[in-house]
Amino acid sequence: MYLIDTNVISEMTRPAPNLGVIGWFAKTAVQSIYISAVTLCEMQLGLALMPAGKRKNALVKATGLLVEEDFAQRCLSLDARCAPLYGKLAAQQQKRGHPCSVEDAMIAAIALAHQFTLVTRNTKNFGGVDSLVLLNPWD
Repeated sequence: MYLIDTNVISEMTRPAPNLGVIGWFAKTAVQSIYISAVTLCEMQLGLALMPAGKRKNALVKATGLLVEEDFAQRCLSLDARCAPLYGKLAAQQQKRGHPCSVEDAMIAAIALAHQFTLVTRNTKNFGGVDSLVLLNPWD
Protein backbone atom coordinates (compact mmCIF):
# COMPACT_ATOMS: atom_id res chain seq x y z
CA MET A 1 0.00 0.00 0.00
CA TYR A 2 1.17 3.52 -0.79
CA LEU A 3 0.65 6.96 0.67
CA ILE A 4 1.41 9.68 -1.85
CA ASP A 5 3.01 12.92 -0.78
CA THR A 6 1.74 16.29 -1.94
CA ASN A 7 4.57 16.67 -4.43
CA VAL A 8 3.34 13.59 -6.31
CA ILE A 9 -0.14 15.08 -6.75
CA SER A 10 1.38 18.44 -7.72
CA GLU A 11 3.50 16.76 -10.36
CA MET A 12 0.41 15.31 -12.01
CA THR A 13 -1.08 18.81 -12.41
CA ARG A 14 1.88 20.04 -14.45
CA PRO A 15 1.45 20.50 -18.21
CA ALA A 16 4.20 17.90 -18.79
CA PRO A 17 4.46 15.62 -15.72
CA ASN A 18 7.59 13.57 -15.10
CA LEU A 19 7.48 10.32 -17.08
CA GLY A 20 8.62 8.30 -14.07
CA VAL A 21 5.68 9.54 -12.03
CA ILE A 22 3.24 8.86 -14.87
CA GLY A 23 4.72 5.38 -15.28
CA TRP A 24 4.43 4.63 -11.56
CA PHE A 25 0.75 5.55 -11.55
CA ALA A 26 0.16 3.48 -14.70
CA LYS A 27 1.65 0.31 -13.19
CA THR A 28 0.28 0.67 -9.66
CA ALA A 29 -3.19 -0.58 -8.70
CA VAL A 30 -5.41 2.40 -7.94
CA GLN A 31 -6.85 0.65 -4.88
CA SER A 32 -3.39 0.56 -3.29
CA ILE A 33 -2.81 4.33 -3.53
CA TYR A 34 -3.91 6.55 -0.65
CA ILE A 35 -3.71 10.24 0.12
CA SER A 36 -3.64 11.98 3.50
CA ALA A 37 -5.84 14.73 4.88
CA VAL A 38 -2.61 16.69 5.40
CA THR A 39 -1.96 16.58 1.66
CA LEU A 40 -5.48 17.83 1.03
CA CYS A 41 -4.79 20.73 3.41
CA GLU A 42 -1.55 21.57 1.59
CA MET A 43 -3.39 21.49 -1.72
CA GLN A 44 -6.11 23.80 -0.43
CA LEU A 45 -3.48 26.24 0.86
CA GLY A 46 -1.78 26.26 -2.52
CA LEU A 47 -5.08 26.94 -4.26
CA ALA A 48 -5.98 29.73 -1.84
CA LEU A 49 -2.66 31.43 -2.53
CA MET A 50 -2.96 31.24 -6.32
CA PRO A 51 -4.04 34.31 -8.24
CA ALA A 52 -7.51 34.15 -9.77
CA GLY A 53 -7.63 32.86 -13.32
CA LYS A 54 -8.18 29.90 -15.63
CA ARG A 55 -5.38 27.78 -14.13
CA LYS A 56 -6.69 28.25 -10.61
CA ASN A 57 -10.24 27.45 -11.71
CA ALA A 58 -9.07 24.28 -13.44
CA LEU A 59 -7.06 23.18 -10.39
CA VAL A 60 -9.96 23.89 -8.01
CA LYS A 61 -12.19 21.70 -10.18
CA ALA A 62 -9.55 18.95 -10.45
CA THR A 63 -8.95 19.01 -6.70
CA GLY A 64 -12.67 18.64 -6.04
CA LEU A 65 -12.83 15.61 -8.32
CA LEU A 66 -9.71 14.17 -6.69
CA VAL A 67 -11.32 14.35 -3.26
CA GLU A 68 -14.85 13.32 -4.26
CA GLU A 69 -14.04 10.58 -6.75
CA ASP A 70 -10.44 9.41 -6.86
CA PHE A 71 -9.66 9.28 -3.14
CA ALA A 72 -13.10 9.43 -1.51
CA GLN A 73 -12.55 6.12 0.31
CA ARG A 74 -8.76 6.29 0.44
CA CYS A 75 -7.95 9.42 2.45
CA LEU A 76 -6.12 8.84 5.73
CA SER A 77 -6.39 11.20 8.68
CA LEU A 78 -3.84 12.21 11.26
CA ASP A 79 -5.05 10.54 14.45
CA ALA A 80 -3.92 9.52 17.92
CA ARG A 81 -1.92 6.58 16.52
CA CYS A 82 0.15 9.02 14.49
CA ALA A 83 1.01 11.47 17.30
CA PRO A 84 3.84 9.52 18.97
CA LEU A 85 5.23 8.55 15.56
CA TYR A 86 5.20 12.19 14.50
CA GLY A 87 7.03 13.29 17.65
CA LYS A 88 9.67 10.61 17.34
CA LEU A 89 10.21 11.17 13.62
CA ALA A 90 10.36 14.98 13.82
CA ALA A 91 12.77 14.86 16.79
CA GLN A 92 14.93 12.21 15.14
CA GLN A 93 15.28 14.26 11.96
CA GLN A 94 15.98 17.47 13.86
CA LYS A 95 18.70 15.77 15.94
CA ARG A 96 20.28 14.47 12.74
CA GLY A 97 20.35 17.97 11.29
CA HIS A 98 17.67 17.09 8.72
CA PRO A 99 14.57 18.83 10.05
CA CYS A 100 11.48 18.46 7.90
CA SER A 101 8.35 20.55 7.74
CA VAL A 102 5.51 19.86 10.15
CA GLU A 103 3.36 18.76 7.20
CA ASP A 104 5.99 16.35 5.86
CA ALA A 105 6.48 14.84 9.31
CA MET A 106 2.70 14.41 9.69
CA ILE A 107 2.42 12.70 6.30
CA ALA A 108 5.33 10.40 7.19
CA ALA A 109 3.73 9.59 10.57
CA ILE A 110 0.51 8.62 8.79
CA ALA A 111 2.50 6.33 6.47
CA LEU A 112 4.24 4.76 9.47
CA ALA A 113 0.99 4.28 11.41
CA HIS A 114 -0.54 2.40 8.49
CA GLN A 115 2.72 0.69 7.47
CA PHE A 116 2.44 2.18 3.97
CA THR A 117 5.26 3.10 1.62
CA LEU A 118 5.60 6.87 1.36
CA VAL A 119 5.80 7.95 -2.26
CA THR A 120 7.67 11.25 -2.43
CA ARG A 121 10.31 13.20 -4.25
CA ASN A 122 11.64 14.37 -0.87
CA THR A 123 13.36 11.14 0.12
CA LYS A 124 16.34 13.11 1.46
CA ASN A 125 14.07 14.62 4.14
CA PHE A 126 13.28 11.16 5.52
CA GLY A 127 16.53 9.27 5.12
CA GLY A 128 17.27 7.14 8.16
CA VAL A 129 13.76 7.27 9.63
CA ASP A 130 13.20 3.92 11.33
CA SER A 131 10.72 1.65 9.54
CA LEU A 132 9.71 4.27 6.94
CA VAL A 133 9.78 2.79 3.47
CA LEU A 134 10.25 5.37 0.73
CA LEU A 135 9.69 5.31 -3.00
CA ASN A 136 10.74 8.08 -5.36
CA PRO A 137 8.96 7.67 -8.70
CA TRP A 138 11.17 10.40 -10.22
CA ASP A 139 14.17 8.01 -10.00
